[in-house]
Amino acid sequence: MKTLSIITINKNNGAGLEKTIQSVICQTSNDFEYIVIDGASDDESVEIIAKYADRINYWVSERDTGVYNAMNKGIRKAQGKYCLFLNSGDWLISPETLKDVFEEIRDNSSDIFYSDVIMTDGRIRQFQSKITINYLLYTHLNHQNTIIKCSLFSKHFYNENLNISSDWEFFLHEYWNNKSMFHKLKTNIAIYDTTGISSRDLKMRHAEDLIVYHNVFNDLADIIIEHRSFCKTIYYGIITDIGNTKLLSYLLRIYRKSYIIARRIGSIFYYQGKKGKKCLKFQ
Repeated sequence: MKTLSIITINKNNGAGLEKTIQSVICQTSNDFEYIVIDGASDDESVEIIAKYADRINYWVSERDTGVYNAMNKGIRKAQGKYCLFLNSGDWLISPETLKDVFEEIRDNSSDIFYSDVIMTDGRIRQFQSKITINYLLYTHLNHQNTIIKCSLFSKHFYNENLNISSDWEFFLHEYWNNKSMFHKLKTNIAIYDTTGISSRDLKMRHAEDLIVYHNVFNDLADIIIEHRSFCKTIYYGIITDIGNTKLLSYLLRIYRKSYIIARRIGSIFYYQGKKGKKCLKFQ
């Protein structure tokens, strides 16, 4: 068994795909298998894959239903101990990257390893060295810089009903429900292509975040969502600067009352339509 299964998914990004492939096949360590899942691209992607076919363990080009459907296809073909999702347009930092990573994880029993993220625009996104549930609630680890035990996927795959937040849901679920162990690597893994949908569509991400809270936390979801809304208000800023327990309690009561009033006012103008959809009242 190889230590790592690298999975690259692609759709009509031939130039990015070739850059990704080249960063993988130039690695000084060969303790990995390489899987490429293409979504029936109609650009030069398939020709590029064929060009490097002798360095790819498995590849397919066929229609899929989205990013996470393609990632799940890769998982089902993976035979390594760990998985790394390196999508087209992302690339491993140097030819020594995997060798350095393997040295770090060799005697470590953690389930999920992650590193800081270097983006294509030069920014560096740093993560805490210790993961907590409160930290994960407000932080999305990048799968391009996360190495995951493949055995974790035997319990559940990525949620294909989500478009951009399924990997975050997976990390939350693993921490909260399965008590998986996270460990931060000293070695940074990949350069993250910031032109993808997950880095652009903040409105979609917010909508899916609410779904994730309910999927992972069930009855606690409404409390978590309330806390998230509260953290965006002026009350939270006051507490952060000069707060104490009594002030927190008092301001939270004010917030809740104002929230309830706002909801009641909103209900005057909306009614529950078909399939639970909110519709404007015309009176």
